[in-house]
Amino acid sequence: MAAIIITSNLENEIREIRTLEAKIKELDELKKEKEALVKSVLDEAGVEELKIGAFTVRFTNVVRNNFNTSAFKKKYLELYNAFIKQSNYRKFTIV
Repeated sequence: MAAIIITSNLENEIREIRTLEAKIKELDELKKEKEALVKSVLDEAGVEELKIGAFTVRFTNVVRNNFNTSAFKKKYLELYNAFIKQSNYRKFTIV
């Protein structure tokens, strides 16, 4: 394996990634606050859909059927193992 020389430019890029991650987290929290406000208006009005200017907002109940992998694995371990599919990927992290 070749030796890698770390440059200050690359370190600056990593610092910028960290700054962007912090901004994304801050914006996500702000977004959640705004969504909570709109959801509370819909709840208080007792409606699932509301036309607001150029927008239509919906806050609906959704029923989803999920496969209980843990229970299936406990009860049918051999069958579960027969259908395991291994996948590979590369993970990027900054520590």
